Amino acid sequence: MVNKNPVIIVKLGGSILTDKNIPNSIKEKEIKSLISQISDNYHISTQPKIIIIHGAGSFGHPLANSFSIQNGLNQNIPNQILGLAKTHQSVRKLNNKIINSFLGKNIPVLSLTTSSIFYQEGTNLKFTGFNHIESLLDIGIIPILFGDILIHDSNNFSILSGDRVIYEICNSFSSSNNTKYRIDKIIFCFDKDGLIISNGEEDSSVIPIIKLKDIDLLQLKTFEDSIDVTGNIRGKLHEIKKICKLGIPVQLINGQKPNLLIKALKNEKILSTLIK
Repeated sequence: MVNKNPVIIVKLGGSILTDKNIPNSIKEKEIKSLISQISDNYHISTQPKIIIIHGAGSFGHPLANSFSIQNGLNQNIPNQILGLAKTHQSVRKLNNKIINSFLGKNIPVLSLTTSSIFYQEGTNLKFTGFNHIESLLDIGIIPILFGDILIHDSNNFSILSGDRVIYEICNSFSSSNNTKYRIDKIIFCFDKDGLIISNGEEDSSVIPIIKLKDIDLLQLKTFEDSIDVTGNIRGKLHEIKKICKLGIPVQLINGQKPNLLIKALKNEKILSTLIK
């Protein structure tokens, strides 16, 4: 069996990059901290390579929601096609902010526009970016993708979440016999300490480790939802369960807390939820 090089996928959730309820808002402190931690990891030659996926946050969700982009073409919604284009361009603004922040620290990153390498053909989601990602890893560039609009072959469209993008990348690497890489772990950075279970009206706790088969048995604590057209934590868990079925562990951490990401990248013990 060929010994493959490890890769970690880091998901930077829109909730830690932006305030989803305030259009085009940026959390400068959190972005700076996360990028510094990833940059520090990049300079450690023994660490796994990284792929970054980020959410759309307040640059995508409010616009997508106002034009009902997630529900597809609706002739009764004025200027919906213009709204589709504006949604994509708005997310690109957030992506440019992240790209420029990395380049400012002399870390080579390159954006792969999600809507250009994913396409809905009938009931099948087509992904054409596998070779792009592998080639970038080969030459030491961190690929960065993001949640985006999805064009269909049936004169339609929808939203492709960053979480679904992660699953498709994982599935491509897992099913390829020729790749020199393997996905070792997914780290989801969001605004909670992990999966929080409710033990009563006021009492709750983070579950540190759980097996895939037990996820549906959890009584998760509910929070007041922000605008999210991709399903919030339940939408994440749908994709996370598919990722875990590929044999890839998923770790959920609070990306707003100092140095948790760099510790997770080094597999150090932290407050989080690990799903196996």
